Amino acid sequence: MTALLTAVLAFVALAGCTGNQTGGNPTTAPPTGGEQTSSQPTSEASGPKLDIAKFVSAPCSILTASQISTLGAVRTAEPGTSALGPNCTWDGQDPIKNSTYEISVTTGKDFDAMNENSKKNGVFVDKTIDGVRVISTDGTDASMYCLTSIQASKTDSVTVQISTASDERGTKKPCPETERVAQLIITNLKG
Repeated sequence: MTALLTAVLAFVALAGCTGNQTGGNPTTAPPTGGEQTSSQPTSEASGPKLDIAKFVSAPCSILTASQISTLGAVRTAEPGTSALGPNCTWDGQDPIKNSTYEISVTTGKDFDAMNENSKKNGVFVDKTIDGVRVISTDGTDASMYCLTSIQASKTDSVTVQISTASDERGTKKPCPETERVAQLIITNLKG
């Protein structure tokens, strides 16, 4: 969990350091394996605006009980607050056997500015899921951690993070897993 917190703080620190920087040439290479890299340009619109207001005060209710059961053997949800905003953490029952998930609800922070510096990460994928823009990223190779941000509006987002348990690393790839959970959240937000 300390590694996950470090990854979150590094992400937020990078997100807060946006200045006038000139990026490289964007590529549209398809994601492959653990080295998913793409900075495919997307428009500011994320499709339909998703209302996250009711989850700001109740972030643990963003997933249904049946959806939480798909996370695996996790402990009871723990609400809290992080640099990204109100959050909910589902720690794995056994940190070696079961992965840990954290979902944060962010309001009032420009989505593109928040994700600007993550373009430099080892893994950066900007795509859509069910018509909604998401960005998946990790500072290294996404073999243990991944962070997927869902653009609810220009200034609102939901972020899914995973710290993959060592016993699950062969079967539960971090970015596909956070994107799977992001799709569940998108379905819930669309109603």
